[in-house]
Formats: sequence, structure tokens, C-alpha cells
Amino acid sequence: MKMNISSNETHQRVHRYIFSQEELQRLALAKIASELGLDLDAAQISSESNCRSQSNGINPTTYSCHVTITESLDCKD
Repeated sequence: MKMNISSNETHQRVHRYIFSQEELQRLALAKIASELGLDLDAAQISSESNCRSQSNGINPTTYSCHVTITESLDCKD
């Protein structure tokens, strides 16, 4: 039996990133603010973000990040 064997040489670069919980929360908040076109440094905006386990405390290996951005729409004229 004759076998045809071929190989391909590829050149690649692999990037890996590891984020802490605080970094993930900050990145999620920045992404949402950017999508909404909001300036998080504005006085009328407050924000909050946190990560929560999705496994109900049993082997917590899945998390979700919750982001809340509140805009004060009160006008002072």
C-alpha cells in the first residue's frame, strides 16, 4: 500500500491574555460605555460592575459580568 503523506509548515503567533476579576469588570464597563457613547468621567453618570458565579455556588467555574450605568437626566436651568 502506498501512502501519500504531506505536511504544511505554518507560521503563527499566539496571543494569550489573563485578566483579573477587577480588570474584567473594568473592561466590560469600558466596552458598554463606548457602545453607548457615554463618558464615564461625566458628573451625571455613575457606574457599577461585578462578576457573579453562574453555578449557584457548586463548583463556580462559570461567571458573568454585570454592568450598570446610570445617567442622571435632571436638568438644572
